[in-house]
Amino acid sequence: MISKLALIPALLLSFSAIADVASDVERAILDNLKNVQSENMDGALATMHSQSPSYLPTQQMLQQIFPAYDLKYELVKYQFVGSDDEYAYAKVLQKTTKVNGAAFQDNEVEALQVFKKENNQWKLWAQANLSIDFK
Repeated sequence: MISKLALIPALLLSFSAIADVASDVERAILDNLKNVQSENMDGALATMHSQSPSYLPTQQMLQQIFPAYDLKYELVKYQFVGSDDEYAYAKVLQKTTKVNGAAFQDNEVEALQVFKKENNQWKLWAQANLSIDFK
């Protein structure tokens, strides 16, 4: 019979791995927001998985948004949901406000974001918007 004490190191390693994934995913989100806010196209796209079905539509959208607006992006809330062998999941609340530019409606988006590893880094794979609150 395995001693309960023998399971403690395995549990601690498991919790540590989960914390690492949660931290890495949060860093990917913050890097994405930082690059989008500074209108760094290459940096923003570098936070996305190159094989994501959202990659090209995001690139096209950013090419339209960057010249027309100066926007401020803020991560209001971050909740790591979990991960499996292939994907990691986070629920976020993101606030976007206009600093300068054409007519724009400030908003808060609650979304479930999906991440997939590429070159040993978690990259944004997909996003499902759960709610949009226009301000």
